[in-house]
Amino acid sequence: MTAILRPGHRPVVRSGPIDEAFATLAGRPEVISFAVGAPDPGLLPVDTVAALAGEVLAEYGSTALQYGVTRGFPALLEQARTLLSGRGIGCPTDRLHIATGGSGALHNLCMALLGPGAVVLVEAPTYGPAVKVFRSHGARVIEVESDTEGMVPRALDAALADQDVALIYLLPTFQNPTGRTMPVSRRAEIADIVLRRGALVVEDDVYSDLRYRGTPVPAFWSFAPDHTVYITSLSKTLAPALRIGIEVLPRELVDHVLALKQGIDMQTSAFTQAIAARFLAGPAAADHLELLTETYAAKLATMTAALARHFPAGYRWTEPEGGMFLWLEGPPGLNTDALLGPALECGVAFLPGSVFFAAETQSPALRLSFAGAPVEQIDHGIELLARVCAV
Repeated sequence: MTAILRPGHRPVVRSGPIDEAFATLAGRPEVISFAVGAPDPGLLPVDTVAALAGEVLAEYGSTALQYGVTRGFPALLEQARTLLSGRGIGCPTDRLHIATGGSGALHNLCMALLGPGAVVLVEAPTYGPAVKVFRSHGARVIEVESDTEGMVPRALDAALADQDVALIYLLPTFQNPTGRTMPVSRRAEIADIVLRRGALVVEDDVYSDLRYRGTPVPAFWSFAPDHTVYITSLSKTLAPALRIGIEVLPRELVDHVLALKQGIDMQTSAFTQAIAARFLAGPAAADHLELLTETYAAKLATMTAALARHFPAGYRWTEPEGGMFLWLEGPPGLNTDALLGPALECGVAFLPGSVFFAAETQSPALRLSFAGAPVEQIDHGIELLARVCAV
């Protein structure tokens, strides 16, 4: 049989633990999962979406089922501007792009900016699937020293001085995987360096509406609007399957990104965009967000209390003010990759910390998602995990 892949043309990325977690857990409903960073399925607004779909077809008719404008469905572009203004991001419609999910927004941007050998700087740890996207375009992904407040300014400055960098990827609010939030002072320091070096930041901000306590922090975009690409989505606050991503681009990138999107998927579904626009325009959005924040806040409180109850000295964890994740660190030398199999056998799932580093490394940490598991199962799941970690 003739080889499909020619010598020297091997895939640069492969499926990883996150992809495998979805596949494995789909056939293991008895497992208490802290692994998958997806919304609670019981909170997905099935009836609301069904009603909105009918309203969209009644209002727009066949237009909602036809090819649409690459930039985005006009009604959603207007609602996106309103949503962003509530986060302190004021931008005209001609800087907006509606993408097929936040991942689609990132991919479209990388098509425009990256090529073989391009350098991308990331936090350590960072969101693993984004690293896969960067590498799929041939980029070299380099970790920058990070602490409890995010990327360390002096380390970023040194990295920018040492090489030509295509972009800096940050998740400053309720970071995936740690749950940490970069404070205002650190954002300002990073922005000063970015402006002085003429660099470009990609701000991945898909969790900021899921705040359970504390004071909202201005988006990084507001510190360096002409040097920041801002990406958010409705996957965590409406429904992932609608695939609605929102991207704010510097003016010089807009036309290039939209031209490339035409060659990728032409446009994001006009039908799902119209549903999202009606959702944001009505009272359902605020009501649903209130339900999400109340439910997830209770789950986070239950998880942190369970960690304190079941885990011994030598373990520590983040206590985020929002989002969907916390970061549990064990004693030095703990191999969380090796614990994944035994944990699944015991009936609990997590993701090892190594998944979230660009460099290949073992990690004594693991990521726990509190959003998807039923609240009544969280304490027992943490108890099972503590037993596995104690072996």
